[in-house]
Amino acid sequence: MGRITVVGIGPGPTSCLTKEVEGELVRSDKIFFRTGAHPVYEWLRSLGKDVLCFDLFYTTRWPNPGDIYEFMVSVLLREVALKGEAIYAVPGSPGVLEDTTNLLRLRGPKEGVEVRVLHGVSFLDQVLAEVNHDFCDGWQVVLPLTHLQHGLFSKSLALIVCQIEAVRFPIEDPRVDLTMKFLLDSYPPDHPVTLVWTDGLPGYKTHAKPIALKDLVHEYGKGKFFASLYVPPIR
Repeated sequence: MGRITVVGIGPGPTSCLTKEVEGELVRSDKIFFRTGAHPVYEWLRSLGKDVLCFDLFYTTRWPNPGDIYEFMVSVLLREVALKGEAIYAVPGSPGVLEDTTNLLRLRGPKEGVEVRVLHGVSFLDQVLAEVNHDFCDGWQVVLPLTHLQHGLFSKSLALIVCQIEAVRFPIEDPRVDLTMKFLLDSYPPDHPVTLVWTDGLPGYKTHAKPIALKDLVHEYGKGKFFASLYVPPIR
């Protein structure tokens, strides 16, 4: 039986790699990356590893939003058919909002491929480290187009809004204005929120800024890497 190992490379800095994931990457000669815009990609390339990324796929308009991930999984399964093994690296942790992991778990066994998952530090760890939130109060992880748009959340619990760009296809322009609009349907304009993001390559340093909900679009500006929004509850 062939095997795909999915590894979580964390929210950015190589210092966030778990020892288990680091060992797997160093052992491997060839690694597939969902995106090459990550410090771990550059680090492994500097070590002379054969690194391949799917960035070009994001420049194509696919018929359906999920087709890009189905194609990535097909490439990985083809690699296993040819070589017997594939190593696949994703930002954050493979089990947190990672469509390709879910598809591999679904399609892999049907094609006789074992899917092994090595978890990493997720962006949720990053966000929660930046805000003063008591876990005893509970919290919700939501997406703009899946949950906010349809009112599938509770104002009495804190929200972590992920993928605030609110796009269905990666090549679309960010629509943070939609995220703000959905939230303003339930929260007052001056409701305090915290915008959390990274500054991208080379360091991927995490930033957090408390703002008023009404200022979200202005503060997001021309774009921020892996941006999320923490929305405290209304008591």
